[in-house]
Amino acid sequence: MNFEQLLYAEVLAQHRSMQKAADVLHISKSGLSTAIAQLESELGVEIFDKSSSGTVLTDDGRQLLASISDILRYKNGLEKAAAKIANPSQHQKFTIHYMNTMLRPFINSFVENYDKKYRPIQLNISCHEFETIVSQVRDQAIEAGFIAINNSKNDAIKHLNFTPICDSKLVLLCGPENDLAHLERPITLEDLKNQHFSIFNDQFHDDIFERLQFQCGPLDLVLRVDDAWAMEQAILRLNTVCFGRTLQSQLASHTDFSKLVAVDIGHLIDENFKLGWLTNPNTMLSPTMTLILEDMSAQIKRDAQSIGIPH
Repeated sequence: MNFEQLLYAEVLAQHRSMQKAADVLHISKSGLSTAIAQLESELGVEIFDKSSSGTVLTDDGRQLLASISDILRYKNGLEKAAAKIANPSQHQKFTIHYMNTMLRPFINSFVENYDKKYRPIQLNISCHEFETIVSQVRDQAIEAGFIAINNSKNDAIKHLNFTPICDSKLVLLCGPENDLAHLERPITLEDLKNQHFSIFNDQFHDDIFERLQFQCGPLDLVLRVDDAWAMEQAILRLNTVCFGRTLQSQLASHTDFSKLVAVDIGHLIDENFKLGWLTNPNTMLSPTMTLILEDMSAQIKRDAQSIGIPH
């Protein structure tokens, strides 16, 4: 028995056809059949039932397939671990978490510079809430997090490094048909009472929504989401309003928030946020990882400047 025979069995179980499996494996049908027969003979178990309608796992074969898959998975894991030990610089993995919607500048920067600067690093990037990012950075589970923060949350990042990249203002976003889009005066608490809200999964937004309810009573919350497209649909089709940070909303991926109207609410709540990198002083970043953060920061600053946001 060898790894090659186990791989053949795995592929044959997927395709249920000697010919299709042989084509995938780039071997002859007769060669595949011989290898499977040798494996069955050595194990003393008939793994496949071969008929004119196809080749399918027997009951015994289904029981063995999980072990076969585990062995192949462990083999791959061993090979990857050995490759990293032998050439650590060639197998770097970098994990970034970011707060809602603002994926575009990170991906644009990484894709643009990958061949010239980063190859063969692996980037893992995903969207998370503020508390999760802080916890993951503090525990050194990730290398960096991109967060939005105002003065109310400074204690939450104590003993971590925060590098501000640009400023962002919190506004209320609404559709062009909403009455708020046509106000010729500052918005009031009475105006808010007549609105239906959608909220991103964001602790800051929850806190602001709660503070506004302290002042004007219960507000109608229709939807909570973490997807920019879903939020856009709620605003345009359900006529809801939502909180949004200017830079994040304008750099959202797959969604054109430029169709929405931004209503100033700075006279009602603390509207000023800083966007930047959160890192752990005990986490050592490689030169390539540091370069990735620098390039992404430069991209964000360019994007902020192009839409008139200070940095």
